[in-house]
Amino acid sequence: MKIIHFLFLFLISVNLYSTQEIITLGFGSCLHQDRSMAILKTIEKKELDLFMFIGDNVYGDQKDGELDKLIRTYKQQLDNLEDFLKNVSTEFIWDDHDFGLNDGGSNYRYKDRAKELFLETWQISSNDPRRLRDGLYFDKMIQKDGLKVHLLFLDNRFFKSQWKLTDEFNKEGKERYVEDFDPEKTLLGKKQWQWLKEKLNEDSDIKFILSSLQILSLGHGWESWDKFPLERERLFKLIDESDVSNLFILSGDRHRGGFYRFETDDNNIIYEFTSSSLNLPIPFNTEEKGPLRIGSTYRKANFGIVRIFKDEVVLELMSNKGKVVDSLNVEIN
Repeated sequence: MKIIHFLFLFLISVNLYSTQEIITLGFGSCLHQDRSMAILKTIEKKELDLFMFIGDNVYGDQKDGELDKLIRTYKQQLDNLEDFLKNVSTEFIWDDHDFGLNDGGSNYRYKDRAKELFLETWQISSNDPRRLRDGLYFDKMIQKDGLKVHLLFLDNRFFKSQWKLTDEFNKEGKERYVEDFDPEKTLLGKKQWQWLKEKLNEDSDIKFILSSLQILSLGHGWESWDKFPLERERLFKLIDESDVSNLFILSGDRHRGGFYRFETDDNNIIYEFTSSSLNLPIPFNTEEKGPLRIGSTYRKANFGIVRIFKDEVVLELMSNKGKVVDSLNVEIN
């Protein structure tokens, strides 16, 4: 009887170990410096390995492109986040509102100074690669219990070409911008594309591409990768050539949260998890077309949680109170 009892306990322990959560990541976007920061207390309670701010971490852009507001709002937001930064490990990448110019890109005349402000505010070390090259793209490898998770943070601003303006302003699906097939247009720029190719080929068990702009979403006329279809297709081809088996996209920007699924030409399945906004929901946001979307979008304040297990990734969209409002379970190889 003792032997049977021991075997039973052993089998239970093996089963629990195989389903044990190994790494827990959090992310979010669109944090206005003048709004309530209560959601940060909710996030702190999740005991994360890392929380990633993936764009619009302040709203400091100006129509004239000057930087005085950005300087002021960075200081304010740093004060707002003082306790959070002490208690939670974090990483940052920017989008347009903390870049300095709404929907801005490579032709923004203050982009170099805006980059310096970003590095100074978030106290990026002096020997960090971001201080030695154009743009703010970077990667981070997390290794825990034999699992290697590779995070690739893209810069969708510093090198971005100008969007093609819509010919039917505010029409559903063409609200601001339309597709541009100009082969000279780029989102990432030559050097960042080469960097991404190299990083996708680095050894890891799971890769996450963090893009401030949505990549898989279709059916709207706001900023997204589908406005440069050739760049979007280039990314999918690069993923196929890299033979990445477990790849996810985390994105923000849209003041809505949701899940998306896409299958590449080589039958690689890509899931995108969008989380936005942390504290700036837009009351008039209505549902939009989403041919690649799984279910509906959530348009109240939210953040994302990524729970990584040995054989599964669980994606959870959280309300500002920390309740799961939508989720997706994905088996991994």
